Amino acid sequence: MKKLAWATKGLAAVTGAVLAGAVMAPSAAAADVTPDAMTIAQEVTGLAFGDGNGKRCRIAERDISTAIVDDPAAGTPETVVRVTTDRKGNAYLYDSRNPGVWTPLALVPGTPDCTEDLDIVADEGDGTTGVDEVLITLLAGSGKIYEVRCDITPGVPLTGSNIGTQCAPGFTQLPGTPV
Repeated sequence: MKKLAWATKGLAAVTGAVLAGAVMAPSAAAADVTPDAMTIAQEVTGLAFGDGNGKRCRIAERDISTAIVDDPAAGTPETVVRVTTDRKGNAYLYDSRNPGVWTPLALVPGTPDCTEDLDIVADEGDGTTGVDEVLITLLAGSGKIYEVRCDITPGVPLTGSNIGTQCAPGFTQLPGTPV
């Protein structure tokens, strides 16, 4: 019995030392390339650092959803709009008319903290207005569902400077979410 207790204590000490080293000594190269990289301890405990206010989110799986808005009758060329999450629970939007730029959805009023899942759907309208929409749905870490409609106007990509107005009045919580 004493040998088994000694082996268990030894294994616990080695595991603690390995985790402590992973937390305390991230590589400098990784810090330069990915300043928001999570440590092994954060991955194991299921916590990720949130914003600068110390908010923490449960690690959400990374998710992505895509919608294609194509309304030739209204003169709207094909636009690919994507939304994705990171491991901090932040959501981002990509508009193919603004290549290489991922706009934080936090710029839209009412965006929930700790996004765990998301979806985007195109609403191409009736072909008379020239303005189409996408419906973005976010599942917050609290279990509540939020949604917003954003205008897809020909020649006006969604960017950080206009996403608040193109998605006005902002995210609203769906009533009666079964939480």
